[in-house]
Amino acid sequence: MRGADESRPVWYPTLESVIPPPALRALVVVLCLGGTFSVFARDAHPAAASGPTTIGSAFNSTRTTIPVTIEGQRASCVLDTGSSAILVSPALAASAHLQGRAGTFEVAPDGRTYVDRQTDIAHFDVAGHSLRDVPALISSNLTGYSALCGYDFFTHFPTLIDRAHRAVTLYPSPSKLARMHCLTVNLSPHVPLATVEINGTWLSHVVLDSGMAGGGALWDGVRSQLRQPLVTSADYRSMPAAARDGFSCGSVATVRYAGGAPTSSMPICTEAQRPDGYNGIIETNLSSVAAIGVDYPHHKMCFDVASYSRVTAAGSAPQLDRGAWSRFNYLRPP
Repeated sequence: MRGADESRPVWYPTLESVIPPPALRALVVVLCLGGTFSVFARDAHPAAASGPTTIGSAFNSTRTTIPVTIEGQRASCVLDTGSSAILVSPALAASAHLQGRAGTFEVAPDGRTYVDRQTDIAHFDVAGHSLRDVPALISSNLTGYSALCGYDFFTHFPTLIDRAHRAVTLYPSPSKLARMHCLTVNLSPHVPLATVEINGTWLSHVVLDSGMAGGGALWDGVRSQLRQPLVTSADYRSMPAAARDGFSCGSVATVRYAGGAPTSSMPICTEAQRPDGYNGIIETNLSSVAAIGVDYPHHKMCFDVASYSRVTAAGSAPQLDRGAWSRFNYLRPP
């Protein structure tokens, strides 16, 4: 896990946003890219597969990681729907001999500036499947031999994240996804925008983020639309940085991903700005979610929303730290 100085709060773009939304994922992170840099791979279609491929996975905080190789170098990759590109750490980039090109900047609320550089991965391999010549970013905000598997990964690899059994299946059968609660997502910004229910109100343009840990964030402009007001958590401990950076944290909301699914509760922060036009961002890695299907080719994300007891009884899914500010410290690989 990352230290507090490597949190994923607000990122103010110098060019084009990579991990949205700049102020909503504000709480957690938003990566800013530049110019007209294209973040999709040469081939926009899923790689061919003879059938489902299942591999073991691990947890980084509440986020799922899988082993991948980049130019022959092994790495742990966080499955991150909130990232619109594949990101690699400088250490991994150096070991894989990736060449950096034009640079962009991430500016965090703590005042630190991180430099990202565009690159290309000639050989990206996972579980016997390969991608070639994939655009990526070398992020100085990542440490160790770590990476984020974002938009380009999911575009090529429809994925079933089985959190309850610590397994990830590439190219899952359509019948498995059909048994889950699925919703249509808008992928035009290279992150999934969906309509979800928050405190009894269905809100559109909300980012579903599997790379986020610790809760969610809402734009103040939609908070007044909630049928039920946000409830303040009695055990929330405030931090001075919250007010300084324009965030109001310490509330709890109920979230429902799809009609007919049970609700889940999560810490929620609000923010006065509305960068990039998103109404909010919420994490998907709740202990009540046994599995997540990411089917970008069909513009869907699916959820197996189980009871808390079903997921936690096996001891395979970690309990979420409900302190709202935990999200600032545990959002990137070590």
